[in-house]
Amino acid sequence: MTDAQGPDLAAVRQLNKTISARRSVRSFEPGPEVGREVLAEIAEAGRWAPSGANSQPWEICIVHEPGPLAETAGLLAAQADRLNEHCKGFPHVHKKHWVHQSVAIFVVFIDVRWADAYPVANDSEIDGAEYAANRDNILLVSAGAAVQNIQLAATAAGLSSAWLSGGGEPQTARELQEALGFPDTHVPFGTVPVGWPHRRSDSRWRRELDDVIHWNGADAGRLRTRQDIDHYIEKERRDSIYRDAQTRQELQEGRDASRQEIDPVDDGA
Repeated sequence: MTDAQGPDLAAVRQLNKTISARRSVRSFEPGPEVGREVLAEIAEAGRWAPSGANSQPWEICIVHEPGPLAETAGLLAAQADRLNEHCKGFPHVHKKHWVHQSVAIFVVFIDVRWADAYPVANDSEIDGAEYAANRDNILLVSAGAAVQNIQLAATAAGLSSAWLSGGGEPQTARELQEALGFPDTHVPFGTVPVGWPHRRSDSRWRRELDDVIHWNGADAGRLRTRQDIDHYIEKERRDSIYRDAQTRQELQEGRDASRQEIDPVDDGA
């Protein structure tokens, strides 16, 4: 039954304060100890994420003891080295002051066999054309929902986090599976270092809401083109990832904003 007083807009705005406070911070510093109770409560947020067919395909591994944490951090640091070597355009991160300063690393393993729980057509030809790839999509967005919830809960706790792509690559996945004792059916799609941020970014560039919303259909004039994407990759990506909103804006306008950079590898999107 719908509440006669209508939607609670104030509650939505309060939730959006937590959402908009989340930052992908890539530099941590030592801080107060974070106990299992807090870490479990952060994982609780992940547990309540939506998933395809309510399959809940995740296993959330919280790595926080010094030995396993150092080993896991080392694997992610090595992955960052490979990324820096092979994928140009992504500035290196503070490995020493990031993953190795984490209070915990949440590794969200996804059991890929759960894709079989999603729609499968009776006709194999139709299944291959219409449903097979979408089963993988459902699995991935389920993983994304769990990771997002974990990051928001970490933000609510006063901590910060970043979702690493490391874990999706076969080499990193194998290394994490071996180190943490998971079988090859479980892929670590979400690796989320959590810690005390070295610095907090009060502003981060986002597209304006009116540029994002399309009421009842596409507004073709606001759809970004291939040219827009290429320009972003070539001219804007680094500033959009690693600088605060004001500095990014000044750089886009051709002004000298180097002195306002928060940290060349600190705060992210």
